[in-house]
Amino acid sequence: MPERKAALADCATPPGGKMREIRVAAYCIAWGLSFVGASFVIKRELVSGPVAWLIAALPSIAAVALMVAYTRYLRQMDELDRLIQLQAMAWAFGGGFFAICGYMLFQRLGAPEVDGTTLTAIMPVLFAIGTLVGRWRYR
Repeated sequence: MPERKAALADCATPPGGKMREIRVAAYCIAWGLSFVGASFVIKRELVSGPVAWLIAALPSIAAVALMVAYTRYLRQMDELDRLIQLQAMAWAFGGGFFAICGYMLFQRLGAPEVDGTTLTAIMPVLFAIGTLVGRWRYR
């Protein structure tokens, strides 16, 4: 029985699939580190002038590289994995969009003011939840 599970696990991941997942994860980490690093440097005013603008642009450059890697990753997936990713993106975009818009209304009623970057953290969390739900649903 363990041999059968191993064989099924090997069939579920196309050749090079794990490496593509690792590559996309590495791009996500690189973007996150560049965003946090740029935020830290700019907030502390450690640089100024054109260098500050360059540092502010680094997360956007990393985001473009991440989008290219993720697009390539999606193209190489099978249909079920693409469906799961699409549903997770719908959860992330829809839930994040409505959470941000909804909280703006609550702020007008007196809710504590929250930074926009804090609210956008909802999107990756919902994406992860959507992915987990999709994988569980289609297991």
